[in-house]
Amino acid sequence: MTHKLVSLIMISAAIAVGSAGVARADCESDLVLLEKALAAPNLKPAAKTALDAAGVAGAAAMKKDDDAACNKAVMDGLASAGIAPPQAAASVATTVPIGDLTPLKTIAADTLKIVKTGDLAAAKTRVKDLETLWDKSAKTLKAANIDKWKVIDKALDTTFKTLRAASPKATDSAAVLEALIATMDKAS
Repeated sequence: MTHKLVSLIMISAAIAVGSAGVARADCESDLVLLEKALAAPNLKPAAKTALDAAGVAGAAAMKKDDDAACNKAVMDGLASAGIAPPQAAASVATTVPIGDLTPLKTIAADTLKIVKTGDLAAAKTRVKDLETLWDKSAKTLKAANIDKWKVIDKALDTTFKTLRAASPKATDSAAVLEALIATMDKAS
């Protein structure tokens, strides 16, 4: 399989997933890392083959919304190609600010107050404002610090899932909102 075909498969998977409106930041960043490795000069044929196979497996995992499988495929491909995954970047990334999260924290705190009153229907409505603002801010925040963005995005996914459950519980909803606020405080 040619590198161009693998690239096309990965791009097609990203477009298909993106058009579904579902965030796949973890897998996308893994596939970007893979693309950078494939662009390395003097890449040996065996390494290129390993990276191509990892790209196909990663794209398939992305279509299934399986970030863990995508990450494993990419990391295994890098290891098979003899390329060490970047580790220094992760430690630096924790010190880079993500940006102003105040408006997001304000909505999360408002939602928590509503949950504490027991009006989970109103909380579900208010959390939609949080999702809308997060989506509008995503590009800027992601560019500022992708690692912090991923952590907050996962906390938000848990929050949305909990508040939008068929029978949400106030205690669970309050707990995930408190955890979300703490996550955003830590990322600021």
